[in-house]
Amino acid sequence: MSQALVNREALDELSAVIGPEKLARIVDRFLLSLASAVEEGDRTAADYGREAHTLVSLSGMLGCDALSRACRTVEEAAAVGHDLTEALATLRMLRDQTVLALRDLAAVMPNTDQPAITAASGASNVRTAPSGG
Repeated sequence: MSQALVNREALDELSAVIGPEKLARIVDRFLLSLASAVEEGDRTAADYGREAHTLVSLSGMLGCDALSRACRTVEEAAAVGHDLTEALATLRMLRDQTVLALRDLAAVMPNTDQPAITAASGASNVRTAPSGG
């Protein structure tokens, strides 16, 4: 599931540019924001469109291409006044699956001297090799 929902190469490239610790912090914040993203409630189509707009780039940057496309669909549908029911259902399903995929991927990412993505706790946890005496 992780491979289809999260592009590991995109995460590796981003990690090489910004560093693994910063990537872990960004992914953690992203996961926290996804936890309450596009929830049902007393919201307008414009509200959903704005929220989807904020998620488009970040999800794309983190290699969550399917989620990014679903966000773009909601954003565009909201802008032209289309019914969002189906698009939001798809987006919510992909949101939940992407959260699980990122957590699964974090569990298998090599992290000898790199931070671990610990989305379940909402914070990154730097793991280092034990110091010798």
